[in-house]
Amino acid sequence: MTENLPFLTIRDLGQLYASGELSPVEVTTSILRRIGSIDGRINSYTTVTASLAMEAAQRSELRWRKGAPLGPLDGVPLSVKDTLMVGGVPHRRGSRATSAEPASASAPAVERVLEQGAVLLGITTTPEFGAGPITISPLTGITRNPWNTAMNSGGSSGGAAAGIAAGLGYAALATDAGGSIRIPSGFCGVVGMKPTGGRVPAWPANVAGNLSSPGAITRSVADAALMLGILAKPDGRDVESAPPPPQDWLDLSAHAPGGLRVALSTDLGYARRVDPEIAAAVRRAGETIAGLGAEVSEAHPEIDDPIRTFNTLFRAGFGYALRGFGPGQMALVGEVLRDVAAKGREVSLHAYLEAQDARRALAAAFARFFERFDLLLTPMVSVTAFAADRWVPEGFEDLEDPRAWTPFGYPVNLIQSPAITLPCAMSANGLPIGLQIIGPRFAEARVLALAAAYEAARDLTLGEPAGLSALPAAG
Repeated sequence: MTENLPFLTIRDLGQLYASGELSPVEVTTSILRRIGSIDGRINSYTTVTASLAMEAAQRSELRWRKGAPLGPLDGVPLSVKDTLMVGGVPHRRGSRATSAEPASASAPAVERVLEQGAVLLGITTTPEFGAGPITISPLTGITRNPWNTAMNSGGSSGGAAAGIAAGLGYAALATDAGGSIRIPSGFCGVVGMKPTGGRVPAWPANVAGNLSSPGAITRSVADAALMLGILAKPDGRDVESAPPPPQDWLDLSAHAPGGLRVALSTDLGYARRVDPEIAAAVRRAGETIAGLGAEVSEAHPEIDDPIRTFNTLFRAGFGYALRGFGPGQMALVGEVLRDVAAKGREVSLHAYLEAQDARRALAAAFARFFERFDLLLTPMVSVTAFAADRWVPEGFEDLEDPRAWTPFGYPVNLIQSPAITLPCAMSANGLPIGLQIIGPRFAEARVLALAAAYEAARDLTLGEPAGLSALPAAG
């Protein structure tokens, strides 16, 4: 097991620590060395906190020797996306316009993992303020896909997903406002879980407001469940966070697929273009799930594309967030964020309230749909990863909205449902294809259980990405 050290699961690591076969210091040293040798090709980290990591690993090693770990994350090296504050580390949010001074406090999700004795490896890259589904930043440049470093990693948690795929950590804390955990996880062939809105406390408030949910990216569904169980604890700084879930909510064996009513849609009724190879892979995943005892049928909610509703709410948040930026700061803001914020400042109060009404109507349509079905399967994105320096894939330039290639991501944020993505196939050109499983609000256990059952049944094994030996350093 140890010969595959960078690609172990969190649960594997805990067993090896408990047996004494591995130590947190050995593992942390190995992963930091791997970051130093590999990350120049993919650019997943903006800051590596090596000294903090080694100090935490040494403390963890002493606890494991005494047989007194703080929890299942004790000694586990992980990363934090640059949209989540970490006390003592600069919170740049992918921007040259933010302060390089260390943050004075940590976000609740960060506090929960550090309380467990987790080892912070560093901060992962994001587009400026998380303002796009591709990770290109004025501060950190392009983040590339480990499967083919000529391709992009998705966004806005591109650094988080690329790092997990490349074996540069065992879990990554991230945020998801329009697919930002799930899109890069789909592109990079890892597991990305967006919980129900409010399930994981958010503080300070995300730029995108309650469209955004903190969550985690991992290498397995079981690790996704483990991480969510740790993160889903109310925090008084977020007055909208949900009550704690039941103690046994993540017992995946309690939710067998047999008898589940599962819908499958490869276009949600409005997606203009979906790669036929991706649609076929998702249908094959549906066949596998049907073989597990679920009742799978093609169906989708009766909805129109909610992209305008999403854009109104998303952009308004950025316009508000940058309201206090003076001319000097705005001169440092990149073109993509400047454009999003400018459009956000143009949103009228009437348009904003109208979008909130549309959001509620969309949530009601999904609620009616989930009276007929327990879960919904879709592709994660319409394409596989595309050229690293592009914001829009070839063939989508003529569509009205630049997010047209992400039609399966943003509706989930609007309705505040839980959703997970995990790899279901490899494309003919050697890139991962992601399957998304969506559930009704607060149905994380059901979503995770089906994902775990499918993961165990699928005919797919992902090892070290082939692209890590392919290209020179990222730009």
